[in-house]
Amino acid sequence: MDVSTNAAGLLFAAVALGAWSGLSFCIRNAMRDAPLFKTTAMASTLNGALVTVIAFAYLPASAFIPSRRSTIYLLILLGIGMIALSRLTYYFAIRRIGPSRTIPVASSTPAVIAFLAAFYLDEPVTLRMLVGLALLIGGVIIVVRSDPGHAGTGDPQSGRDRMLGWISAGCTTLLWAVTGIMLKVAAQDVHSLAAAAMVMWVGAPVTWGIAWVAGLKTPQVSFPRKNWRWLIAAVICQTAAIPAYSAALVRTLAVNVTSITALQPMVVIFIAHLFLREAENVTPRLVGGACLTMVGTLVVLM
Repeated sequence: MDVSTNAAGLLFAAVALGAWSGLSFCIRNAMRDAPLFKTTAMASTLNGALVTVIAFAYLPASAFIPSRRSTIYLLILLGIGMIALSRLTYYFAIRRIGPSRTIPVASSTPAVIAFLAAFYLDEPVTLRMLVGLALLIGGVIIVVRSDPGHAGTGDPQSGRDRMLGWISAGCTTLLWAVTGIMLKVAAQDVHSLAAAAMVMWVGAPVTWGIAWVAGLKTPQVSFPRKNWRWLIAAVICQTAAIPAYSAALVRTLAVNVTSITALQPMVVIFIAHLFLREAENVTPRLVGGACLTMVGTLVVLM
């Protein structure tokens, strides 16, 4: 592999790592005193608009036409699962337990995908994968049992709220894993960037539908004007992450890319410790658990 190409791949992987890490903090601030469902819908719409502009600037119109009807159904399911549902659970988890506790659980998705692929794509299960899974589960248990984050978001932090946050983080992991495999199948028929745009076209209206239904049951407060800068920053991070990740995979080995992006829990905890001391209770147990989830993920992937 060419040295310059490999270096470019590592740089793109680092950009993806930074974008995903920044997203968790930006969306956390965007949701401060804001309605969850409406914020999710607004973020998904803006994200979809940016991805669409990038996709049409880079790809011809023919790239958006699937050759198989099953791909259309798959893209619809992806829009519902990957955009509408997983973003709701992810944002809810960040709101309830904070980024430094959500990310170690949610970022274990690659390891979960490896095991789902073993069962659904007939890929072999190795002893290394089992050892990695054991480390991963051990790390998640330690993270869950770490001291809760300080109440710094304006939201209640009761035991029930924290439990719902952990459940949402786990649901996010499963949704990302399942939809990740589905996206891999869809990308065999259409370009990955075109697939991402079309998934957004389905997901954004669904999130608005969920927000509308939620508004019928509980009146939704308006989105705070002061939060717009954080919402826009979150959308930019979310838009930059996937193209950077895809560009990295094209230019260097997948194991190199995943090894870098798997560092996300430690990057998030480091940022939380520096800038969110009042809202993120970073403890040695939390750091140890995050390290163990990171090691477990790397063991599975390498």
